[in-house]
Amino acid sequence: MIVLAIGMQVVSSFLFASGAILQSLGVKSTFHPSATASSNKLTFAGLLKLFTIPKWLLGLTFVFMGAAIHLVALSFAPVAVVQPVGILAVPWSVLLAARIHKHALSHKMWIAVAVTVAGVVGFTVFSSLFATGEKQVEFAPMFIAFLVVCAICAVLSYLATKAAPWARAMMWSSVGATFYGLASGFMKAAMDLVLKHGQPFGGFEVLATVLMMLACYGLGVWMIQQGYASGPAEITVGTMTTVDPFVAVLFGLIVLGEGMDMGVGPAVGMAVTGAIAVYGVMLLSKDHPDAVEERRLAAEIGAPEPATVPPGS
Repeated sequence: MIVLAIGMQVVSSFLFASGAILQSLGVKSTFHPSATASSNKLTFAGLLKLFTIPKWLLGLTFVFMGAAIHLVALSFAPVAVVQPVGILAVPWSVLLAARIHKHALSHKMWIAVAVTVAGVVGFTVFSSLFATGEKQVEFAPMFIAFLVVCAICAVLSYLATKAAPWARAMMWSSVGATFYGLASGFMKAAMDLVLKHGQPFGGFEVLATVLMMLACYGLGVWMIQQGYASGPAEITVGTMTTVDPFVAVLFGLIVLGEGMDMGVGPAVGMAVTGAIAVYGVMLLSKDHPDAVEERRLAAEIGAPEPATVPPGS
């Protein structure tokens, strides 16, 4: 069943990457073509307008299809195993975007993708081998986790407005991905409450968990669209598929008790490989052709005018 769950998540990652590219194109179409991406900021009215753009709606359909497959995969295997496989959306999105925008992929881009994937694969190995514990799901720790994540995301949102241009898409996407990761944890918790602990679907704990999950998805959607508006889709995809599983796995380890039997060594291994993956996303953000071009234009605008020599001097 674990092999089946991983296979389903591979399909889900492709659908997610395709949907992300289409949604990014839809969001970008609401801004002036000559606008600098990092200065774009999606308003609430702009968000509502997206629901009238066929390309964006098609992308949303792909994302929902991927989410449905992901949900089924979660019922077959622990969140710590299923969630990190979504990193495959990064190379999918890079290849799709390069084909659509017809830009060459530099060796730096491929190094960034390789570092990101290697980090998440290492993280997945540690989490899948050692995140095997399980305990009774309790509502209080879940609610505390929700409050803590909301506070962290508020700080990250503020930092996103102050970040360097090349990092803004990554910062906004980090906020959305944090909410998405927590939502995945709540999804798994709700299923465990009903399927493993026999609680009624209409019970308080199940309904409250579902409401927190929906709140996380709603906030995540808003922040992810900000990421699409302020940078290339690949940056948002890379950030989401790195931060999202980290948050989901941490929720599984701490709140759902999947890390009850984990020792210090595996925990250190997860921390190191997680840091490698985050470094890869930072490289991807900084070395993306759009980011390089924006820095070049900014340097040209900020350069002093060449001195002129008066005629006859």
